[in-house]
Amino acid sequence: MRRALPIAGGVGPRFDCGEARPAPLAVARRRRREGRRKKVKPRGRALVLWLEPMANRSIRRTTSPVLRSPRPRLGAGLAALACAATLAATGCSKKEEDVKLAPVASSLAESKAPPTSMVAKYAIDPKGKTTIDMPAPKEHIKAETTASGGSLDVDLMNLANTRGEVKIDMSTITTHTFDDPKQDGTQTEHARNWLEVGTLVTPEEREKNRWALYAIRSIDGLSAADVTKIAPTKDGEGDVRTVTLTAHGEFLLHGRKVDKEAPLEVALHYPSGAAATSTPSSVVVKTKAPFHITLAEHDVKPRDNFGKLAQGSLSILGTKVANVADVSFELRATSP
Repeated sequence: MRRALPIAGGVGPRFDCGEARPAPLAVARRRRREGRRKKVKPRGRALVLWLEPMANRSIRRTTSPVLRSPRPRLGAGLAALACAATLAATGCSKKEEDVKLAPVASSLAESKAPPTSMVAKYAIDPKGKTTIDMPAPKEHIKAETTASGGSLDVDLMNLANTRGEVKIDMSTITTHTFDDPKQDGTQTEHARNWLEVGTLVTPEEREKNRWALYAIRSIDGLSAADVTKIAPTKDGEGDVRTVTLTAHGEFLLHGRKVDKEAPLEVALHYPSGAAATSTPSSVVVKTKAPFHITLAEHDVKPRDNFGKLAQGSLSILGTKVANVADVSFELRATSP
């Protein structure tokens, strides 16, 4: 058992192990200094001495005209960061989902090639067909149109000067999704009403929306510019010279116009053994990749029995009905 022994200096008793016991005030001061260095919370009177400066600072802050926290809270910072990230993600998603309506148009300006000695004029076969493919999670719509029109001005010496207009009769659109006449008939009626070429609109409105038009404004990416330099290949009893290119133009559907480019393959048909400088008897134009038509750009949406927008059916867009229609065609044009 340890025994306290008196020592000189009045600093308190000394234990027999040689350790001096400081006076209470000295202990408080020492603990105060150690608390500042080690961030250890003092006890007793030392706690009062340690808290006094903090209380004074707190009073000065609360009486300041501008109240502010001395340091930001980590939780609040993380919450603000999470909120900002959520808003940013929501904004990006909304931006992608929102599709602006294309400008209104009732027709397209004429597309003609510059007058040269080697321009050949062709009329597109009125029985030309297009195919329409619309895959969606709940339904894969397949359709076609069976009437066409338009004209082509083909510059045989410089195909980049070629111009023309392709017309597709949307009132002939027919779906073949179900291989069931009744179901396909109902879906065909819906498709025509969406395009306002069905029975729910007046004849004047139907005629206004009847034609989808594509006017060629420029051509680039030609595999060959001069037809006379293309080696012919045999196609049945005739010769054919084939070129690939990208057409840039304007596309009009349902009274809305957008710029659209189309990768095309053009086959120029000649009688067997015809000279390279002779005029092709026919031209066949087909898409190398489908046109991508965004329905919302052209205001193509569900319509009710009065031809008006059916708000209750809008939810089927993107699930039962795709937002984009992939359109392909192969059209023949002959000398008028």
